[in-house]
Amino acid sequence: MNLLTDAWIPVQQQGSYQKIGLQQLLCGEASGELCLPRDDMELAGLQLLCAITQVLFTPKDKKELGRFVQQPLTPENYAEACKSKMDWFDLDHPQTPFMQIRGVDAKEPTPMDKLLAGVADGTNKTFVNPPGLGEALCGGCAAIALFNVANNAPSMGGGFKGSLRGSTPITVLIKGNDLRQTLWLNVLTEETAESVMPWYQATNNQRPNYLDTVKAGDKFPASAIGLARGLLWQPAHFELLPAQKTGICSCCGCDEPVYRGFKKAKFNYTVEGVWPHPLSSRTFTVKKGEKEERFPSFTTTAPTWTHLSKLVVDQLDDKQGQQAAPVLQQARTFMTANKIQLIIGGYRNNQATVLERRHEFFSLAQGWAEHGLVIHKIIEGGLAYKTALRKSLFTFVSGALVNPGSKSSRDKISEICGCIEAVYYQQTEHLLHQVFAEVKFAAPDSTLQALNRKLKTVVIDLFEQATTPYRQEPKMLKALALARRSLHKSLKELEPEGAKA
Repeated sequence: MNLLTDAWIPVQQQGSYQKIGLQQLLCGEASGELCLPRDDMELAGLQLLCAITQVLFTPKDKKELGRFVQQPLTPENYAEACKSKMDWFDLDHPQTPFMQIRGVDAKEPTPMDKLLAGVADGTNKTFVNPPGLGEALCGGCAAIALFNVANNAPSMGGGFKGSLRGSTPITVLIKGNDLRQTLWLNVLTEETAESVMPWYQATNNQRPNYLDTVKAGDKFPASAIGLARGLLWQPAHFELLPAQKTGICSCCGCDEPVYRGFKKAKFNYTVEGVWPHPLSSRTFTVKKGEKEERFPSFTTTAPTWTHLSKLVVDQLDDKQGQQAAPVLQQARTFMTANKIQLIIGGYRNNQATVLERRHEFFSLAQGWAEHGLVIHKIIEGGLAYKTALRKSLFTFVSGALVNPGSKSSRDKISEICGCIEAVYYQQTEHLLHQVFAEVKFAAPDSTLQALNRKLKTVVIDLFEQATTPYRQEPKMLKALALARRSLHKSLKELEPEGAKA
């Protein structure tokens, strides 16, 4: 199966499910929205399509990119671009199969479910996955799974290398009016690529590392990795077993040739520095004169909106900072007249184990590109009211316990406060999404004030719900009074200066 010529892209349009080819999509011959039963596979499929489009067609400048966004390619343009890269995307190539290495030395094959993050690591109850979900994968789903493991999922542990972005990075994509537009909006122009990676031209003719392999133990700088090579980087050695001619794909459900196992092997090398992935923001700190960069990831259960500032806002100083994903840096130069829609996703993990997966949509109102401080203020406010609620409940529970310093008491405090914090996030998430989509960034004061009032109401209601069962107990009254005083003090401090007067 070849990703450039075969129909492997699962889409749904007007209730009809089908698989289409990349040429059909980019040439406007067919369309639809990606449709897979797992949201992380949909996200990885979209990333893979963006990567292939970037590799085949890198626009010279914004003008050419705009033309690609507005007008489908001709079949002749597509065929010409694919001519020299057919071997790159052949899943069964005899020497250089897509995202694989021939001749992997493994004692026994590994079941295909190990390519689906979170299915075979003992946490599939988290995802409510049906039995046998990764038993057999068709060519398209196998290609997406190989790409996902290489770019988004935790490494397989035990010495296996992770992606160029580290473990479980957050991915940010721009959503267009349809799937074809979405692909182009997440492609860098040559101008942007040169600004993000000054070594772009010098490395422009590189091939993926499953074609031009890295030697075991090699050490090289991130600047030695070109754009195409980095987008299709394979950090481990995988090799699919030969496909069975007939079968049912346990992921997409299609009746076609399927793969039921693969071979895997550890492979060690060292990349020095950080490779600037087009779909990831970066944060950095300066310690002892050395700049340390990393990609944000989901490390707690806090919702995605709490990360939004470091995903879309640039903030730089001498000691620390953050830079938005290159595709967003590029979008700031030509997508300022309207709102922007973002697709944000990733995993939360504990080493090799996936604990949670995310795939969310955000809308940012017009003005998002110039008013990053407003985005930061919205997030800051949402977190501040959560902190006020947690602080007051901490005061209440601590005052009610006989020995608040003991380990059992600390665990109880953490459990109660954590539960209420989770409820706060649940009740305010839609509100925060709505504010980001509707705020007038150039004049945000009225929106921010309305947000504060609504958050205050939520906090007071949750405090009352949490403490009501204990109000009839005399020994709890003092703790309740102290907690209520703490809450109102914190809420007063969060009011705008004019309101305090």
